Amino acid sequence: VLAESGGLRNRMIAVDIPGYTQDFERLSRELGRTWNAFLRGQIIIFFIAIIVYAVVLGVLGVHYALSLAFMAGLARFVPYVGPAVNWTVLVLVSYFQVFKLFGLSPFYYTLLILVVAIVIDQIFDNMVTPRILSDALKVHPAAVLVAAIVAANLFGLLGVVVAAPILATATLLWKYVMRKLLDLDPWPEEEPTQPAPPPGSRFFV
Repeated sequence: VLAESGGLRNRMIAVDIPGYTQDFERLSRELGRTWNAFLRGQIIIFFIAIIVYAVVLGVLGVHYALSLAFMAGLARFVPYVGPAVNWTVLVLVSYFQVFKLFGLSPFYYTLLILVVAIVIDQIFDNMVTPRILSDALKVHPAAVLVAAIVAANLFGLLGVVVAAPILATATLLWKYVMRKLLDLDPWPEEEPTQPAPPPGSRFFV
């Protein structure tokens, strides 16, 4: 196989269908960009969330700060439901623990932790995540939530993690098939001539 492909990865599997070769090559590149942007970007977001939550919760004196931070990182994979579960656990832990920062009452201390968690998640949703992923998926968060529920029933935890890129892949294939059936240009937008920057690079620009 290596001898026939000349040692090149992009020639390992060659599909040569008259009239569709260029389409398949473009489709392969588009799918590669989508999955690379998501997987690398989500890993970066996951670790950033863990670091931020670990530091903030540790400063605020919340027990099990590292475990809660890890859970907050996992929550970034599932829109809406993930942060809501994270907030619920934070409320329960902060309310029933003995130590309260500044001697606050359980209610006000829990309220402080909840407000801080909501602010952090809002920053992630509106600033960090869009910059890191660079709008590569181009799918609505609500659609990702539905896809995550379906994928969780079919594939378990792994399905939840990869629900977003699977949905983006299905959307891309659907648009391609429909435009071909309607005799339209399947690629109305020009393909980027330069490779996309690594996920997370725009966050520091």
